[in-house]
Amino acid sequence: MIAYIDAHVHPPVASFVDGPLAPYRRGIEAHLGTVIEVLEPVELAEHYRQRNARAVLHGWDTSDLTRETPFGSAKVAAVVAEAPDVFVGLGAVDPGLGARSVAGVHETASLGLAGLSFHPSAQGLAPTSRRALPVFEAAEEHGLVCVVHTGATRLGAGMPGGAGIRLSPARPIYVDEIAATFPELILVIAHVGDLWWGEAVAVAEHKPNVYLDISGQDPTQLDAPSRRRLEAGLVDKVMFGSDFPFGSPDQWLAKWDALGLPEKITEAVLRETAARVFLRSD
Repeated sequence: MIAYIDAHVHPPVASFVDGPLAPYRRGIEAHLGTVIEVLEPVELAEHYRQRNARAVLHGWDTSDLTRETPFGSAKVAAVVAEAPDVFVGLGAVDPGLGARSVAGVHETASLGLAGLSFHPSAQGLAPTSRRALPVFEAAEEHGLVCVVHTGATRLGAGMPGGAGIRLSPARPIYVDEIAATFPELILVIAHVGDLWWGEAVAVAEHKPNVYLDISGQDPTQLDAPSRRRLEAGLVDKVMFGSDFPFGSPDQWLAKWDALGLPEKITEAVLRETAARVFLRSD
């Protein structure tokens, strides 16, 4: 049995770090107090293989707003192909590109990827935008999982005007509307909503097709009400994610272990929920 599935990994390969992340890299490194190390796919795979773990890799496409070359579905698929025993891939399309966006969804499915990753703040477009709806419709048609980044972001942090990035498109309540409109579409609210934690949890509790990843959150900061919700109705709706390379899976897991939660919850959060969502295993 694998030790864990990291459901939220931004692969720090050159085509991402020196590509669409490049305009924000210096600010992120200053914010984190560290340097983002560029890795080859085989090095990233070995990092997780040594830990008997798997990693869900996220694509990145903000090309409509930034004109940056995306780390799109084809590039994600190429990284996955380097270590298919370790990696699961989520492609990316910018929903602001109209018919090209929908074509990108079809391409993602044809590449055998598990789903798509969206970043509404960086894309400057709420999931409920009329331009985005055909993208989610096509994703539902193909059975692709859609992960939506929510809450605050390190992108543009400390830069003038936050580099023009707005947080408002990343509210979890927009995911609620998509979940209601496309009830067969599996959605994951990344970062548990961060700024809007309660809103994200309420959506996941209400919509059976919505899950949460807990990336970017310090598990030791869970308050008593949050832990009670996790131990009750949310036990099968939450999955671990490290936000690597912006977060450390080793450090997160050490903090999680310190909570002393029941083994049933740990197994669900670290393995079972992500396996069911991304690997389609029972």
